[in-house]
Amino acid sequence: MISEILDDLFGRELLDAHPDEWGIADYCDHPSTVGYATTITPETIRTAVELSVDLIVTHHDAWDFMFEQRDEVQSLLKEYRLTHVWAHLPLDLADFGTSATLLSELGCSQVAVLPHAEARVGEFSEPGSLATVRASLTSLLSEAPCRMHDAGRPVLRVAAATGAGIYTTLVRDALSHDIDLYVTGETNLYLLEYSKYKDVNVLVYSHNYTELPGVRAFAHRIAGALNLDMKGHLGDSHW
Repeated sequence: MISEILDDLFGRELLDAHPDEWGIADYCDHPSTVGYATTITPETIRTAVELSVDLIVTHHDAWDFMFEQRDEVQSLLKEYRLTHVWAHLPLDLADFGTSATLLSELGCSQVAVLPHAEARVGEFSEPGSLATVRASLTSLLSEAPCRMHDAGRPVLRVAAATGAGIYTTLVRDALSHDIDLYVTGETNLYLLEYSKYKDVNVLVYSHNYTELPGVRAFAHRIAGALNLDMKGHLGDSHW
C-alpha cells in the first residue's frame, strides 16, 4: 500500500531509476499515527515511541556511512515494530518537495527550476528588505541563520537550495534568473566568497530545518492517503 502511494507521488520511473534514494522498512502491520523528521536517528525513534507514533516519515535514511548509528536505527525500528518511509532525491525533485515547499511557505511563486531540479527560484509579489525576509524565514524554520551575507540590495527573487546547497555552480545557475537572495542549509568558504563577489544576499540555516517544510508536506500526503492521524515533528538537530 505504501509503495503504491509513493508510485502516485513520485512516479514509478523515477523510483526505479534511483532505488538507493528512497525506501520502506515495514514492521508495523496496521499503522495508526504518523510522525516526521528530516533525519531518522535513535532519538527520533524513541520520541516516536513516546508519542505512540508507529509510522515515521523522513527525508534521510540512516546512511551506510553512519556505521553504528545505522545499525542501531535498524535494530530499534524492528524492536519497536515501527514502519519507516523515506524519500531523498524523489522528494527534492517533487513539486511539493524540499526547495519548492520552502519557497511556497515563504510566500513566493515559483518562476524557475534550476538545471538539476533540486533547487528552485521563487519571486515575491513586491521587493522587500533582507531583514524582513530573514525574519520570515527565521519564524518559518524556528531557527536563526548561522551565516549570512548582506549585499545591501532589496529582495524580489529568491533561490532555495535546501540542505547541502554549498555549490557555487548552484549560485551561478540561480544568478542567471536574476536572484537577489540565495537560501540554503549548508555553506563553505567558496559559497560565501563567490556570493560576495557576485553581490547577492545569502542566508544559511541548518540542513535539517531548511528541508523540514518539504518533509512535513510529504508526511501529510502519506497520512492523508492512509487516513491516519498526524502527530507532528519528532525532532531534528539544528545542523
